[in-house]
Amino acid sequence: MVAGDDVPSVQPEELRKLSRNLVEQAAKETLQEAKAINDSLVDPLEPDVLEQWNPDQVYQRALTWVGEELQEQLLEGFFQGATPDYVDIHQFIEYLRTRGLSPLIDPRLKDFISAVSTKPDSRYSYSNIRQHIPHHEFKSIVLRNPTILSAIKGEFVVEDFPDLVQAVDEIFEESRSASSGRVTTYIPSLAQYPADKWAASFCTTDGQVHVCGDADDLVTLQSVTKPIFYGICLDEVGEERVHEKVGKEPSGHGFNKITLARDNKAHNPLINTGSITLASLYLPDQPMSARYKSVMSKYQALVEGSGQMLHFNNTVYLSELDNGHRNYAIGYYLKSKGCLKEKVNLKETLELYFQLCSIETSVRNASIMAAALANGGRNVFTGKQIISERSVQNMLSIMFSCGMYDYSGEWAFEVGIPAKSGVSGLIIVVIPDVMGLALWSPPLDSYGNSVRGVQFAREMVKRYSHGRNQNVLHPFSNRKLAEGENRILHTFQPFPVRQSIIDFSVPATGTRRLHTSAAWPVQHAETSSLVQRNNVGFLRVIAKGLRMFRR
Repeated sequence: MVAGDDVPSVQPEELRKLSRNLVEQAAKETLQEAKAINDSLVDPLEPDVLEQWNPDQVYQRALTWVGEELQEQLLEGFFQGATPDYVDIHQFIEYLRTRGLSPLIDPRLKDFISAVSTKPDSRYSYSNIRQHIPHHEFKSIVLRNPTILSAIKGEFVVEDFPDLVQAVDEIFEESRSASSGRVTTYIPSLAQYPADKWAASFCTTDGQVHVCGDADDLVTLQSVTKPIFYGICLDEVGEERVHEKVGKEPSGHGFNKITLARDNKAHNPLINTGSITLASLYLPDQPMSARYKSVMSKYQALVEGSGQMLHFNNTVYLSELDNGHRNYAIGYYLKSKGCLKEKVNLKETLELYFQLCSIETSVRNASIMAAALANGGRNVFTGKQIISERSVQNMLSIMFSCGMYDYSGEWAFEVGIPAKSGVSGLIIVVIPDVMGLALWSPPLDSYGNSVRGVQFAREMVKRYSHGRNQNVLHPFSNRKLAEGENRILHTFQPFPVRQSIIDFSVPATGTRRLHTSAAWPVQHAETSSLVQRNNVGFLRVIAKGLRMFRR
């Protein structure tokens, strides 16, 4: 039996400050010791049980076994330096905002806000929030909310959110100076966008949001709608049927070119021929109102909980109807080539296509839609599966190879992450399992992509690049997928993910590291020697877990 049943617990503020590499190192060092402890037990575990454990599993199991105790101690550490008897809730809400959360909007925090509100059943507002709450009441509320616990424990995918915000703000201002390009004119209503509009927003898979510039202005999706509609069609129509009519290859032509691939089908779903073909396949026997409502409900579900709705810009829609001559030509060309069934109503098909391009969103909501794709098709606030993971895999593969018009090859080489642009000046970028990014500026380059948006993405590469063409698992995240875990990034490997894009932990310039954030209001020291100082405590946690597991 292990000597001393009264096992002291590890200091949580030290444990959570360990980077994933340090934790893994500690786990490797202690796993052998844990096996030795197991051998000394009167009734040990079978040897093959421990042989199946890897260091990360040991760490996760240890945390699970002492989870409630650890959380209690974590909150005790959280109160260090605070007023002895109560918590300042206004200050705490501000802390949550610095972690990228929106407490009065986020549905995951609804129960928390209700519990700290003076009028729980009324519309939530800052004025209804109590100023102070006793420690014991605060602990009982927080321990019931996993999102808040994750924020306090530093378990979000971007742990040092303020540091990333600072970097994004800097790049945003630097990119503002890119003044070339022209606002599109072939759709007259889009020509009215002011050329000086500039916005950026990102949303992580944990629902952490940050916006810059004109991020609450409304902009139509235009071609950004195409990968989302493609994913919806894959789920509703079926992958086999979709790709009987639409290919998966870059076209090598402009997005509105009247041409087909050698197998007499549209090259891919992200150009006009492909997206119009998909519109003909989507619920063709239903009334137009039902078809549009069905698609729009999916789009809305991707941003549910964001506090903002998607809209429909009827002015842009009518402008497209009046001026979409080339798209009408594409429709007749597709029908003449047998790409559209004989009974397909071409007028309704094009109307649905124009409607989807005329869906209007804020840049903030566009980043939340992109984050849902980064989250494997799940809404980042509600957790609902909106588009299947399999379909998202296909979407991201096509976005990587075909998403930036004729600039797609250059984008793949220089930026290296899935993206889609539209002639409204909107670009969405998807970093699988990490975040979605939306960029908007109306002036376009010769390819039809936002000049400032492309500049922003390229600057991100320069800022954080330290290697290229390496298959990595979002190393700036503090999460590590368990062996065999079926997560979207783990299964999405259509191309070598460039470490230069996804690794924000070791930038090429400066000393920015996203895994060094401190929990509010406690400040912690550097953790370079924590493995040595924490190893014994970590071993004791494992030993305690072994005894619990044996029982």
